[in-house]
Amino acid sequence: MLKQYVLVSKKPKMSPGKIASQVAHATFMALEKESRAVINRWKREGMCVIVLECKDIQQLRDTDTYLTSWNVIHHLYIDEGMTEVPAMTPTALATGILADDKQWMVSQFKMYSNNRFI
Repeated sequence: MLKQYVLVSKKPKMSPGKIASQVAHATFMALEKESRAVINRWKREGMCVIVLECKDIQQLRDTDTYLTSWNVIHHLYIDEGMTEVPAMTPTALATGILADDKQWMVSQFKMYSNNRFI
């Protein structure tokens, strides 16, 4: 099954609304880099998007470097600093649409959780 993954940094802290907007920005920017054929197949299969957490900004940057080295479509979203985080802060990284044989690349990350709601 095709899936898109989005990594969200736990630091700096962001409100749930801010996190949602960062996920949307990163997702959209990564999808702009995908082929129409892959997007159409993903739509037929259910458009699965999974949000994962990483510990901090450095881990986002490291993942960006790693995915680049494997030529995997992705986008590291850099916030403009208008609300909750300083300008030029990486907040989310979205992969392109990954087939089963590429999903191991993000297998070390766990599902994102906001403990305030659990």
